[in-house]
This record gives sequence, structure tokens and C-alpha cells, in this order.
Amino acid sequence: MNILDQDRLRLVKWPWILAILALLALGLYLTLANGWQAHAREWLNLAVRWLHIIYGIAWIGASFYFIFLENALERQGVRAELSGNIWTIHGGGIYYLEKYKTAPAQLPRYLHWFKWDAYLTWVTGFLLLIIVYYADPRAILLPPGSTLPGWAAIAIAIGSLVAAWLVYVGLSSTQLLYRPALFLLVGGVLVTGAAYLLGQVFSGRGTFMHIGAMLGTIMAANVFFVIIPSQKKLVRAAQQGQALDPQFVAWVQFRSRHNNYLTLPVLFTMIAHHFPMTYNHGAHWLILIALFVAGVAVRHFINVTEKEHHQTVVEGGAMPYLLVLAVALLLGAFYLTAPQKSTVLQETAPVAFAEVQSIIQNHCQMCHAARPTQPGFASAPGGVMLDTPEQIVGYAQKIKQVSVDTEYMPLLVPGVPPMTTEQRAKLGAWVAQGAKGP
Repeated sequence: MNILDQDRLRLVKWPWILAILALLALGLYLTLANGWQAHAREWLNLAVRWLHIIYGIAWIGASFYFIFLENALERQGVRAELSGNIWTIHGGGIYYLEKYKTAPAQLPRYLHWFKWDAYLTWVTGFLLLIIVYYADPRAILLPPGSTLPGWAAIAIAIGSLVAAWLVYVGLSSTQLLYRPALFLLVGGVLVTGAAYLLGQVFSGRGTFMHIGAMLGTIMAANVFFVIIPSQKKLVRAAQQGQALDPQFVAWVQFRSRHNNYLTLPVLFTMIAHHFPMTYNHGAHWLILIALFVAGVAVRHFINVTEKEHHQTVVEGGAMPYLLVLAVALLLGAFYLTAPQKSTVLQETAPVAFAEVQSIIQNHCQMCHAARPTQPGFASAPGGVMLDTPEQIVGYAQKIKQVSVDTEYMPLLVPGVPPMTTEQRAKLGAWVAQGAKGP
């Protein structure tokens, strides 16, 4: 078999693929026959999200590992054709690895490629965008009261992914590529602008997720359009006994290192939807960028520290001030998102539990119940059920956080008037007064 076809993915034979398709068809039949559309959508969300996390861990883990190898290589006293070597220990075994400047004089029979984790992370991520955001753009993607048609919102969202890659390619085609600090500055300004502009169209959560998707698209496209084709070029040159310009190899490594620095910002956007205090703030784009910068600072600290640990002299040292910067940015985001004191809450008269229960029933229980009545929900989002007084009292602080402090909840539901400022004030005052039950 051609060495270019060797990779870690072992293709499943057609009979097994047909068996999987038959099972999926059975699932579709059961869904349509029993009216389980909402139930099926939740399970599809779970399955795709699970796969997304699995492949994302594998891809990012490989990125971290190979950047560690690059930083930790012993470069003194090695053979002329090598960039370096390293001894490692893991899982009860000792490993010895060598890195060639271009390629060995004779290629091995099997060469393991790292690409499918990247591709499948992006594919599952895009499927999640369809399931969670594009299937019903008004539910989460668009802010309350937006008059933008759903199709237009989806077009802007997908267009942002394409635009991100094209802009990145344009930047990488200039001399900025060889000036990392300036590249980072220009890229950071562009990401900030994109976050601000998307924030004028999308909800905070939709903005966060699509900025993350834009960066994830750049990373996956880097693998598909640049890194893997360049690796194939390297292998072909070795097979034909041709020398490959080391500058070309260095150019590819620049693109790979870009992916490494984008990992922590992208990871943040993957978990951000659990924390509405970050994306439901008026300046959510600023909070997003602050946390992105913190992530890049931490990633650079790790990279430089790995170099310093394995080399006698490293220009600039370990840069511990980057950790100080990251913590300062986190503290700044913490301060910006802190609940604001409200004179309305302080002046509100004692709130009876019956008033609170009425507000919850009219605005929350259609979704947050053992058996939701809101179409599209087969179970309570996040497992939060507010059917009984005990449940309402138990979730008092959570209710205050999402409906008073951040005003993220409740989502707008067709036919249900939005929660008023006075109602939010009553909920906040009830919690401040001790969140007493009936």
C-alpha cells in the first residue's frame, strides 16, 4: 500500500457501514412512528456532542504533545540529518524519538498520520451548530426581539466561518507570518472586531460560539489545506530521493504552531455556554477577548517553559509575568460580570412565595419541568425542574443568577410575554429576603 494512504483511521468495511446505516434508519422509523422528534433531537445532540469532545480531546492532545516534543528536543550532539531527539517515559515504557530535518533517507513501511481527529472535530462541531443554533435560529442564535430572518442569520453565521479562513489565508501570505508578535496583534484586533460585529447581530451565546467556530475552522482548514498536503509533499520528495527546502518545512510549522495557540481560546468557547454571566453581559465581546488573551498567554507560558526546561538558554526566560497577565484578565472579567446592586430590589416590599411561584409557572415551567410542554424539549434543560415549591426554593440562587443578575432566562417563547423588569425584581428580592417557601 502507498505510504501516503497510511494513517490512524482504519476504514470500516462496507458490511459494517451498512449495518450502522440500517440501525440509524430503524431509529428514524421509531422516531417518526411514535412522534419522538424532540426526544430524538436531544439524543442526537448528546451523541454528536460526545463525539465532538472525543475527537477534540484527541486533536488538541496531539497538538499539545507534538509542540511539547518540538520544544523539548535535545538538539546538541545529534546526527546531521536530525533536528533533535528525546527520551520519554509513559505508561511503564521508555520511548526514544528522533525528529528529522526533512525526511529520512529511507521511509518506513508504515507512517502514522494525524488528521482525522481534526476533520471529525470540525464536522461534529458544525453538526452541533445545526442542531443547537440553526435548526431554530430564534431560540438561541438571535437575541430577543431581533427582526432578522432566520435564513439571514444562518447565512451570516456560515459566512463568518468562510470569511475567517479567507482572512487568515490572506494574513499568512504576507511577511506577517514570520513576525509572530505582529501577526498575533493583527489577528487579535481582527478577532476583536469580529466579536463586536457579530455581537450586534447575534445573542451573546451565539456570538461566543461562532467566534470559537471561526477559530476552529481556521485550525481544521489549516490541517486540511496546508499541513497534510505539505506532509504529503514531504513524503513524495523522500520517495523520489529529492531534497525538500527546510524553509518550506519551517513555513508549515508556523501554521501548525498557530493551531496550538488557538486551542485554549477555542476550548473556552466550547464550555462557555454553561456560564451565561460571561456572554449575557453588555460588553460580552470584551469579556470574550480578555479570556482569549488569557488563554494565549497561558499557552505561550507553557511553550516557553518547556523550552527553558530542556535547553540551557532560552531567550526571554520562562515569562512568568504571562501568568500574572492571565490572572489579571480573569479578575477583570470577574469584576465586569459581577451582579450589579439594584435600588429596585432594595426598595421592593416583602415578596410572598405565591408571587414567585406564579412567575415561575408562567415563564419557566413550560421548559423546566419533569414533562416540558414547550415543543422541542423532551426533558428539562440542564436537568433543572421547577415543578414543586421545594424545587423552586432549592434552585433559588440559580434562578437569581440567570433571570436577575444576567437576565439570560427565560428564553422568549412564542405566545408567552417576556418576563418584565418588575417580575425580575420580585424574584431578586425574594432571594435576598431568604428565598422562603410557602
